[in-house]
Amino acid sequence: MKKISLGIVVLAMFLIIAPSARALTPLRREIKNTIRETVKEGKKESSSPANTNEDVKEIRMDLLDKVKNFMKKNLKFEARVKGKITVIGSNNFSLSGEDGTFQVNITDKTVILRKFGGKSSLSEYSVGDEVVVFGKFTDDTKLIIDAKTVKNNSIQKRFGAFFGKVTVKNTDNFVMETAERGIQTVYFGTTKFINIKEINISYGDIKIGDRVRVKGVWDKTLNEIREVSQIKIFK
Repeated sequence: MKKISLGIVVLAMFLIIAPSARALTPLRREIKNTIRETVKEGKKESSSPANTNEDVKEIRMDLLDKVKNFMKKNLKFEARVKGKITVIGSNNFSLSGEDGTFQVNITDKTVILRKFGGKSSLSEYSVGDEVVVFGKFTDDTKLIIDAKTVKNNSIQKRFGAFFGKVTVKNTDNFVMETAERGIQTVYFGTTKFINIKEINISYGDIKIGDRVRVKGVWDKTLNEIREVSQIKIFK
């Protein structure tokens, strides 16, 4: 009985600490009580001298099913799927993965993230992107999901500071060579340029060969830095 008890507890803990943990808080006490009662019931039934080994095994499997069904019925965010996007709509997309094909609805409460955790939007998505979806199935078919959180692992962007040497200057961007990330194109827009003394300068003051530090959002796939907040030049 210890083995099945441990399996039930592990199952419960895994589901409780999933990304929807905050929403599950009101259920934790009920889940805990249900598991305790179920295990107690199982010990009583399986300890009967009249039960064979097969009977005990069947009782244990039935107990695990009871807990699974209880959680499945009561957990608010029960969908957790991953796969590649096949179609993108105005406020939804279709996803195909190992578990099947699903329609994922984006609501005003959906949190959309990039791979490194930065905020994203459906407008950044492309067919073929790999995504992970946490949400709630809308009906018994379990093919349509109202998404709580969507993480797009194909949008590899993160905010940071990047250092390099200017190699090419264009009208609205420049190219710099970095030590760790290779060649990066910097789209600076209306960002602020400063020198090593923190004095404001202009894009025209930057020359080929200058070392610069760029603060912005790096796109690992495209080798671009956008949403730049500051560029500092080191002479």
